[in-house]
Amino acid sequence: MNPPRDNNKDGRDRWDLDNWDLISIDGPDDFEEIEDKAEEPEDPYLEVVEGLDESRIGRRSIWFNHAIRLLALLVLIGFVTVFSIPSALNGVRAFITRPDTPDYYSRIVSSGYPLRFERSEVRYSIVVPPNYPPEAFGHLEEPLLRAMDSWSVPLGDRLNFVPAPAVGSDDLLIRFVTDLHTAGLATLRPGTRYRPEVYIKIDVEGPMPSPIMLETVACHELGHALGIWGHSEYEGDCMYPVVARRTPSSRDIRTMRRVYGLEGES
Repeated sequence: MNPPRDNNKDGRDRWDLDNWDLISIDGPDDFEEIEDKAEEPEDPYLEVVEGLDESRIGRRSIWFNHAIRLLALLVLIGFVTVFSIPSALNGVRAFITRPDTPDYYSRIVSSGYPLRFERSEVRYSIVVPPNYPPEAFGHLEEPLLRAMDSWSVPLGDRLNFVPAPAVGSDDLLIRFVTDLHTAGLATLRPGTRYRPEVYIKIDVEGPMPSPIMLETVACHELGHALGIWGHSEYEGDCMYPVVARRTPSSRDIRTMRRVYGLEGES
């Protein structure tokens, strides 16, 4: 089908552009000057070089991704090796060496035993170094109170810690010191009354001590002060010579309950 024609006065035919989409130019008179916008042909050598560069970049990107993944895998393996394997070995060793006895009371019995608080109310005082910031006192007190609760709660009404009105009127003196050769120490003050002292080392010039560390040391030293004047042979107990447990184990609690006559020999 031909497009509709429109007869001009000069006798030549024109296409009706309003009714047809395709324009056909048959002769030189119908051409307008059109700028040749044809693109120059690209250099084939340049195309080859660019292709080689893109290929190299692609291969480098792939190798770089592989290297990153391998590095991440090595970091993960190192993390598992450093943390998980020793913990698992410690757990296995603790399971294998776990004692058959439910407590270690027989290891701490000595002449004149028991050395313990006779009254259920234990008045305590806390002393810090003179140059320790007063606003940081709560940082030391909170883990210490948690350690107290970890011992007193299993003993029920037998022990109850209350603050003493003043230093000197207390039954238990707890000192935070800077010149101790070890992390903690428990001793008995001279006199006829049972009045233990607990020393916990801190650094007033360095960073704040970790609350977990403070609670761990306090739990061990309070165990001595409350009546366990000895150590457990099992590293899973908080009264093991090398302090590692933050709260008393079932063996620690049973031993302490026997110290206060709350449980008999099983």
